[in-house]
Amino acid sequence: MSTSLTLVVLAAGLGSRFGGDKQLAALGPKGESLLCLSLLSAYRAGFTRAVLVIRPEIEAAVAQMLNSLPAEFETVFVYQSLDDLPVATSIDGRTKPWGTAQALYAARHAVTGPMAVITADDYYGQAGFDEMARALSQGGDSWNMISYQLGNTLSEHGGVNRGICQVEHGLLKQVQEWIQIQTSDAGLVGQYQGRTQALLADTPVSMTFWGFTPSIFNVLTKALSEFISQAHLSLSAECYLPDVVQSAIDNGQALHVWPTTDRWLGVTYPQDAQRVKMSLLEYWGD
Repeated sequence: MSTSLTLVVLAAGLGSRFGGDKQLAALGPKGESLLCLSLLSAYRAGFTRAVLVIRPEIEAAVAQMLNSLPAEFETVFVYQSLDDLPVATSIDGRTKPWGTAQALYAARHAVTGPMAVITADDYYGQAGFDEMARALSQGGDSWNMISYQLGNTLSEHGGVNRGICQVEHGLLKQVQEWIQIQTSDAGLVGQYQGRTQALLADTPVSMTFWGFTPSIFNVLTKALSEFISQAHLSLSAECYLPDVVQSAIDNGQALHVWPTTDRWLGVTYPQDAQRVKMSLLEYWGD
């Protein structure tokens, strides 16, 4: 592959519903984490390096995990810290970073070319990485996203939040955050803006599998500056990457959507772990 591809992994989050660091959980057939399996899939697809955005306190545990990766696959750590911002702000009383937009912003000095962006506590399947590598290698100014069918991303143990996508002629036009999506007696339903509505299983959803050019960092700088300058910003307010992407689309940024029928795997709830282990055994078992 002529183009050097970087995978940026957002790995600084806290699994509040799961009850621990999902990015460290041993779920693979040989005790691998979802993070390690994603990195292996990226390597197989042609990515040559990964930038992991982490919290300092988990660096030693993550570094130990990565010992099983091929030696030629470069890994770099960067921190998502409270004060790494494009503008000065008072952070008195704030204890958590500023969301997924700031997490990707933290990687700006470590990435110079095309990049895919995922989260560490999800497994996206080999086909998604293959498709993203192909899309990024084409070059150009377009951004990219791998979409999943909603029915392939659900939990049997409770409602989930998903980015419901409106796609026209292969381009993302809108992504809306729906909550509490689950199968009920009335079929598949979710909540949007306080209303419970029916959904279709083949609805395309975003699972935070983006493909960007380095132009994303200028967009993030502007978006974070505007977000932090808001009056009466709460101590827990976060700037979300999908909101930044949507704003860029509204301002003319093209973003191609590449669908996959692979099943997304993740552990929203502790009870999801056994199902994920069984599915990963099918993917990765000898």
